[in-house]
Amino acid sequence: MSDRLATLQHVPLFASLSVEQLASFAEKFRFSSFSQNTALFVEGDPADRLWVVQDGQIKIIKYTAEGQENLLEVIMPGEMFGGAGILFPIHPATAVAMTDATTLSLERDAFIQLLHQFPAVSLRIINLLGERLRAAMNMRALSTEHVDTRLAHILLKLADKIGTPTGAGTRINMPLSRRDLADMTGMTIETAIRIMSKFRKEGVVRTEPGGYIVILDRDRLTALAEGTLAG
Repeated sequence: MSDRLATLQHVPLFASLSVEQLASFAEKFRFSSFSQNTALFVEGDPADRLWVVQDGQIKIIKYTAEGQENLLEVIMPGEMFGGAGILFPIHPATAVAMTDATTLSLERDAFIQLLHQFPAVSLRIINLLGERLRAAMNMRALSTEHVDTRLAHILLKLADKIGTPTGAGTRINMPLSRRDLADMTGMTIETAIRIMSKFRKEGVVRTEPGGYIVILDRDRLTALAEGTLAG
């Protein structure tokens, strides 16, 4: 079995297809590797491929007029991104490797042919794109919320996507500098430092050497993210 086929077997988008059906188009996917912080595509680039993460993590972001990034989504191994290319001629957001990463990608025309051939995949991608659109709208709505709420939401999102349980809570498995947190939430570094210090003093989170964050009190962080607890 080829590496491409093995990867595609674990992609939820293709869950309804048999191994034989996957094998009929698996070799059409192009393998690529990217170093950490490399942009795979930027907002406004032609949307000409469907992408699947093989290894590593990809973040989908939009930049503000001031150049700060707002995190829309974190894409993990086995998940697809760039699927909005079937709806738009250009990418509506930017994709950046959060870690060293490898991907498989399929040209737009081949992807559309695949959708015609397997209608169940078409229905699945409509659902996935709907989920991504709702997530993006929620993140945009957060831009007007209190800074505590925005940071709490981002930490929970990262914990859900790249977190692992520990004896104390949930550890976000990637180093995050105060600059990273500021950029992801559209706030200043000084504000990010102040809020993280507040979260630590309240026992909501703790930081570990290397920039790793452990969520200690998920209930309180969730209440902050939902705006049901004063910051």
